[in-house]
Amino acid sequence: MSNIKKMMITRYDATIKEPPYLTIQIDKILVEKPENDNLGVEFYERIRQGCRSHGYQFKFYTSSSNPEFDYEVIVK
Repeated sequence: MSNIKKMMITRYDATIKEPPYLTIQIDKILVEKPENDNLGVEFYERIRQGCRSHGYQFKFYTSSSNPEFDYEVIVK
């Protein structure tokens, strides 16, 4: 049974210089979340590789406020 997660790839809006900082969606990816994952290392690596395959440099990920996505991935 697969556990596919929908990821929204975002980048910080460079025009905003003071908090609250906002992100802009630039892409999306699907990543399979492993069932047995030691401290989330494998999931992290899969997200990082997914970003890299789309030409982005991964910074971090967090839960998404957008109901269409499971996580928000912030890239450089």
